[in-house]
Amino acid sequence: MYWADIIANNIIKSGKHKPYWVDDMKTPSGRVHVGSLRAVIIHDLIYKSLLDKGKKATFSYVIDDHDPMDSLPSYLDRKKFLPHMGEPLNTIPSPKSGYASFAEFFAEEFIGVFNALGVKPKIIWTSKLYKSGRMDEVIRKVLDKAEVVRKIYKELYGKGKPPDWYPFQVVCPNCGKVGTTKVYDWDGKLVSFKCLPDLVKWAKGCGREGKISPFGGTGKIPWKVEWACKWKVIGVTVEGAGKDHMSDGGSHDVAARVCERVLNYPVPYPFSHEFFLIEGKKMASSKGRGVAAKEVFDMMPAYLLRFLMARTKYSRAIDFDPTGWIIPDLFDEYDRSAIVFWKDGSNKDLGRIFEMSQPTGKLPRSMYLARFRDITQILQMPNVDAVSYFEEKKGEKLNAQEKEELSERVKYAKIWLSGYAPKEAVFKISDKLPKEADKLNNKQRKYLGELSKLVGGAKDASDFEKEMYLLANNLNLPTKDAFTAVYVTLLGKPHGPKAAWLIMGEKERVVKRFKEVS
Repeated sequence: MYWADIIANNIIKSGKHKPYWVDDMKTPSGRVHVGSLRAVIIHDLIYKSLLDKGKKATFSYVIDDHDPMDSLPSYLDRKKFLPHMGEPLNTIPSPKSGYASFAEFFAEEFIGVFNALGVKPKIIWTSKLYKSGRMDEVIRKVLDKAEVVRKIYKELYGKGKPPDWYPFQVVCPNCGKVGTTKVYDWDGKLVSFKCLPDLVKWAKGCGREGKISPFGGTGKIPWKVEWACKWKVIGVTVEGAGKDHMSDGGSHDVAARVCERVLNYPVPYPFSHEFFLIEGKKMASSKGRGVAAKEVFDMMPAYLLRFLMARTKYSRAIDFDPTGWIIPDLFDEYDRSAIVFWKDGSNKDLGRIFEMSQPTGKLPRSMYLARFRDITQILQMPNVDAVSYFEEKKGEKLNAQEKEELSERVKYAKIWLSGYAPKEAVFKISDKLPKEADKLNNKQRKYLGELSKLVGGAKDASDFEKEMYLLANNLNLPTKDAFTAVYVTLLGKPHGPKAAWLIMGEKERVVKRFKEVS
C-alpha cells in the first residue's frame, strides 16, 4: 500500500485525531528552501489520502512571521537589514517593494510555488493569531503554569530554566525587538520585562525595562512551547516534522509535554520525515544555504517535482543533484508510473503515485510520451524537428495532448541542457576533425568511407539507421565499433545521440568529415 494511504489509515484507525486537521508551518526567514517544500507536500499527500477515504479534512499552513530575525541571509544587503536583527519578521521592511513585510515577501514566493504544485492549504499568519487575540488564552495558561514549563525543560535537557524565566518574550516598545527581551515576572495582568543588550549574540537590546500586557500581539511565546499552543488554538490533529524536531529531546518532545501538562490538549498524530538534501547537504533558509524551492520548481514541470516528493517514502532522505542525471531519470520513472496507471489504475503503488502527482487533480488520458533523454539529444541536432521526430518514432501523428506535453518537455530539456546537464550529455559537431579520430582502426575508417557514399541518397533517418547497421555487418565490424567511429569523428566522444539523425542534420559537412578520416 502507498505510504500516504498507510498513514491516513493509521490516523483513522487510532480514533484519537478527530476532526482531521492536518497542519504544517514555516518561518520565512529568507528564501524558503526545497526541504520545506517536501514537508508541505508530504502533509498534502496525507490530507488528500484522508479525503480519498471519504473523510472530511482540513489542511492549514502556518507562516511563522512573528518570529525574530536571528540570522541574516548572505544575499541580503547587510547595511540595510543588520539593524533589524531581533525584530519580528512581520515588522521588517520587504527586500522588494509591493509587500507589507520581509516575511510576506519570502512567504508569498513559497506559497506561489506550492500552490502551483496543487497544494492549497488554508494560510494562517502567526502575527494575526497574536494580534487578533486568539492566542491570549494560551498565553495566560503558559504564564500561569510557567513552573510546569520550567520542569519540562529540566526533564528533557537536565538543566532547568531559572525561577525568573517565563515562557514569553515582549516586543520591546522602545526598539521593536522581540529576540532581545526577557520576561522575569507575571502578576496575572502584566508581565515585567527587560530588553537586554547581551541576551543573544545576533542582536543587541536597548536596555528598556517595564511592564506590559502580554495580550493582543505585544509579544510571543518561545517556539517550542508556541508549537503546542498553536495546535490548540488552530485545532490541529495531524502534524509531522523533520527528524531533527522529532528526535528524543527535540522540539516535539517539549511541545507534546506542554500539550499534556499545560494546555490539556491531545497531541496531534506525529510522524518524522527525512530531509531533502542537495548533494548530501541539509539546507537552511536563514543562512542562505541550499537551493530555494522556486529554483527547483523552475527546473522541471510541476507534476515531476510533485512526483519526486510523492514517490519517495517520507522516512527516506532525498539527495538531489540537479547537475547530474536525476531529472532525466525522474522523467523515465514518471513515464513508467503513467503506463502502470493507464493499465491498472491506482491499484498498484506506482499507479497511485502517478495519481497523487497531478497538481490539478485532473488525470491525463493515456497518450504517447516523448522520452526526455531523446528530446535532449534531438535539440542538439541541427535541422531536426521534434514533432516530426517523435511522430516517426510513434508511427503516426501526435495528437493535441501529446504535442502539448512534448512542447513542455522541450522547454525543460532546454533548461536542463543550458544549466544542469553533465558534460557527457552535451554535444555538437566539432568545427574540425577531433584528435581522438587518430585512434580509429582501418576497419572503422573503411566503414566511414563507405558510409559517406550512402549519406547523399538517404531520405529517412529511420531507414538510414538500418543501412548503418547493415553496412557494419557487411564489413564484419561490431556495431559498437561502427557507431563509436561516427561519434569520435563528429563529436570527439565515443558516444552520442541517435547517429542517423545527427548525420541527416548536416549531410554535406558529415560527408566531408567522413571522407577526411577514411
